[in-house]
Amino acid sequence: MREKLINNNIGNRYGNYDLVRLNGGYTNETFLLKGTSPLLVIKKSFSLSQDFENEISCLKLLQESSIVPKFIESFTGEDFQITVMEFKEGENGQSIIDNHDLERTKLLYQRIGHSLAKHVHSNKYYNASKGIKNSILSEMSFDLEFIPADLIEQSKLILEKIKDPIEDWVLTHGDYGIHNVLYSDENELAILDWEWAEWGNPLSDIAWVIWFTKLHYPSYAPILNSLFVEEYQSISPIDLYSDKIKGYCIYKVWKILHKVKQAPSDVQKEWIRRLNWTIETDFEI
Repeated sequence: MREKLINNNIGNRYGNYDLVRLNGGYTNETFLLKGTSPLLVIKKSFSLSQDFENEISCLKLLQESSIVPKFIESFTGEDFQITVMEFKEGENGQSIIDNHDLERTKLLYQRIGHSLAKHVHSNKYYNASKGIKNSILSEMSFDLEFIPADLIEQSKLILEKIKDPIEDWVLTHGDYGIHNVLYSDENELAILDWEWAEWGNPLSDIAWVIWFTKLHYPSYAPILNSLFVEEYQSISPIDLYSDKIKGYCIYKVWKILHKVKQAPSDVQKEWIRRLNWTIETDFEI
């Protein structure tokens, strides 16, 4: 059905091709148009959402940069959305650390720090949304019945301490990290999946890399997070305090908690566990 829907909408406008499902950094509903020149990718959603348009807006904003696939065109139907974009070569960043290639992972963390500072956060807000969502940190709702009351109160106390002036806002990826990049042997980086991007404080992306690494790879986290932060600060100096990092980690976790409010109970329980872990963890670099 998925392949038929794509074929019915793009027809032969790109010549003869075969649809090949992609993984290794791409989302589950992403297909390579094998046979096109240059190679193209189709990304499909069976629901209509602002996230779809949000990603397109980011790709258009960053078109002159080599860090994102070039946007070609999009199609929207009554209950589906399709984006056509350039195919990017590379290995999924998370697979490198999962294969315990520590030396290459160190280079990767330096690269994601460099690219985040130079190519992403260099895009300042200037009170113009360009079709990209704004941070909701100051409007965060805690009205989720499946979250224990004590975790809600602790989250509120932590977030109340964050100062988030709009003049500090930049383009943020929203789910930045090695799991959403393709990395080549030439030390080149391609950043994928911009659906969660927003204008917000740069610390939200920095904190999420630190959080992700500390949660999933605790034994590697001290060296990898230090390399990431040092490279970022060499391009864009920024003050990093553990309480600020924790605050933006809490913000990101709560955004996901809202996304899983209709999810199965085991998914909700896992994110409750992660919220509790985030509250209790020291994020000092």
